[in-house]
This record gives sequence, structure tokens and C-alpha cells, in this order.
Amino acid sequence: MRAILRITPLLIICLQAQAWDREPAIAASVVSLLVWNPMQLNGVGFDQMSDHDFDRTRMLWLWGFDDSIKEWGWLTLEGHLELGFGQTTPTPPDVSIGLTPILEWTVERGPWRGFVETGLGAHYLTRTTHEDRDLSTHFQFGETLGAGARYKNLQLSLRFQHLSNGDIVKPNNGYNFYGIALKFWY
Repeated sequence: MRAILRITPLLIICLQAQAWDREPAIAASVVSLLVWNPMQLNGVGFDQMSDHDFDRTRMLWLWGFDDSIKEWGWLTLEGHLELGFGQTTPTPPDVSIGLTPILEWTVERGPWRGFVETGLGAHYLTRTTHEDRDLSTHFQFGETLGAGARYKNLQLSLRFQHLSNGDIVKPNNGYNFYGIALKFWY
């Protein structure tokens, strides 16, 4: 409960980002995380993605699982939770929050680790209509697929993320985002 009370101001800042340009909103989130770590994060990051006429930028808060899930010789299955705050533009922006468990299949070679990542999470969007896109519901599922590399504490990946309501309500015009994610692990 204490952690929720501590992060409430940060959530308000992020939700107010709809009235700001995305860069100041993201900068406020980054600075607050670096100065104050109320949720015992293991890392931070951001992703920048596009879907035709839509661009999305999110701040990522990361919690790594303590141990590997499974090891098969040179292949290791690891995981982390990813909480993302951000917005999709053009104006008016669609502010979103989403929580996604991510599984990474990794191959380690010295300080380098290659990986393939997958995830399935839940997202809340502030708009159900954005430009000509009718999303029908605020609640959206998010499927993530990516591949990348990690060097020591820095991780870079190319990602695809599909957001839709899973045909709970019609129409189901979701987003198909393609882009990059950059993460820094403590």
C-alpha cells in the first residue's frame, strides 16, 4: 500500500502528459525514477514505435525475476515484468499504461547475450477513438515479440507489439507497432 501511495504523484504526472508534449512527460518520468526508486526497480528503459500514421513513445519500468526460469545447455529462459507509461500521437495523444510479463530466451557469449522475447499483457488507453482508428474499449491486450542483444547492463531490441481488445467488442481496430526498445538494468 505504501508503494502505491508513493507512486500516485508519478501516475498523475504521466496521465497529465496528454496535455504536454511527450518529451517533457517522459523526462519527468525518467528523472523521478532515477532520483527515487519506491518500487525497487531492476531497470528502466523506453520504447519508440510506429504504426503507419501513429507514433508511440513509452517509459518502461522493469522488475527482473530473481532466477532463471529454466536452462537447457546454452539456452536460458529468463523473465521480467515491464510497466509502460506513454502516449500515442498525433494530437490529441492517447495516453496509455500497460503491464506485461516478458519471457526472454537468451544465449550468453561473454559479456554479450542475444535473446528473443515474447510477452502478453494488459493495457489501458485513455481514448477509444484515435484519428480514424476505432478501438471500442479502453482495455486492450498487448502481444509483444522481439529480438535483440544485451551488453552488460544495456539492452537493445527490435520489437513488434499488437494492441487490441481481443474481439471482446466490435470493431476491433487495434495498433500494430514496430520499433525499438532500449533498457538499462541496475
